[in-house]
Amino acid sequence: MPTPQPITLKLLNGRSPGRDSGGRKVIQSGVERGVPDKPADLTAEAAQEWDRLVDGSGIRTWLKPADRAALVNLCETWSELVRLRKYLRKNGFKQRTTVRDAAGATTTKYVERPEVKLYKAFLVEHRLQATAFGITPTSETAAARATASDVPPGDVNNPFAGGGAR
Repeated sequence: MPTPQPITLKLLNGRSPGRDSGGRKVIQSGVERGVPDKPADLTAEAAQEWDRLVDGSGIRTWLKPADRAALVNLCETWSELVRLRKYLRKNGFKQRTTVRDAAGATTTKYVERPEVKLYKAFLVEHRLQATAFGITPTSETAAARATASDVPPGDVNNPFAGGGAR
């Protein structure tokens, strides 16, 4: 299945204003699209993630300047995930601790590091943010399906819409 064309390209190749090359009406959201400015204070890892997402994925076509804060949040969340993963690989997911019971006896055991809980929370947060931007496999498929069906089902100018004139 070919990738859906951006609305501007559909209109550029269209038969008349507001129509695509097949004469179908193109629905426009009215929202100004464009890549937001990259903040200068991103961490190094977040800056690399910003570049990877903006330059290497399909989200560039539907980003808008107002998405800047959300995109910064996504990139910084990724940066924290990388930092925590490196820390946990170096120091382990468990730590040795000594506990004293009510009778005063001490026992040594291994418990999960507090950073593991934080790491798991960042994993969930990153997945939610990535889904919102349509960069997970399932959300990307859903977004492609939504943009592919931007013609209303009863459009009379579309003979393949199922309810039009014959």
